[in-house]
Amino acid sequence: MSKSDENQAKRPKRSWKRTALEWAGLLAVIAFFRYTDQGTVVQSWLQRGLLATGIMQADVRYAENHDEPANFNLKLTTLEGEPALLSDYRGKVIFLNFWATWCPPCLAEMPFIQSLYEDVASEDIVFVMVSTDEEVETAQRFIDAKGYTLPIYRLAGRVPAQYDVRTLPTTYVISPSGNMATVHVGMANYNTRGFRKFLKQMSVTGVLEDI
Repeated sequence: MSKSDENQAKRPKRSWKRTALEWAGLLAVIAFFRYTDQGTVVQSWLQRGLLATGIMQADVRYAENHDEPANFNLKLTTLEGEPALLSDYRGKVIFLNFWATWCPPCLAEMPFIQSLYEDVASEDIVFVMVSTDEEVETAQRFIDAKGYTLPIYRLAGRVPAQYDVRTLPTTYVISPSGNMATVHVGMANYNTRGFRKFLKQMSVTGVLEDI
C-alpha cells in the first residue's frame, strides 16, 4: 500500500448527518438574507459600508445622453394620496429614483440620497423618489422609522417604457431642457462633490455641461 493510500485510509469518513447539517446551515443563511426583513437590513448595512468607501460613485460623464428627451408622462401619487405628474417639474433638474424597502442596495444608498437632498434640493432641483412597494404603508413605515424627509411617490398609472426598470435601484437625472442627463442602474453614492457640482451647474445654466 502506498503512503497516499495509507493516509486516505486513516482519514475519517464524513458522516452523512454532518454533511446534511452543513447544507442545512448554508441554506438557512441564504434564506435569512434572501427572505427575511432582518437579512435585508444586514445586507444594506454591508453595502452601505461599501458605498462609504467611495468605490461606487455616480458617473458624471453624460455626453452620450445629451440629446435623449425625457418622457414626462409619468403619473404618480404621494404617500398621502395626492396626485402628481412628472411634468409638474418640467424645467427643473429632476432626480428620479425607483426603489423598494425589500431591496438592500436601495436601502444602502438611501442615506446618501437623503444627504444629497439636504445639500442641493431647491426650487430648481427636485427629488422624485418612487417606491415600488406593493403597500403604501410599507414605504411610509420605513421613511418614518429612518426620519427621512425625501419626497416619496408611488406609481399611479402605466409606466412609460423609458422608466420600465428591471433592476432596483435605478436613478435618472433629467435636465431643465427636458433631456435625459443620465441613467444609473444599481446603487451609488450620489452625495459626492462632483455630483453636487453637476446638479447645481445644470440648475443654473439650464443645460447639461460636461464635468
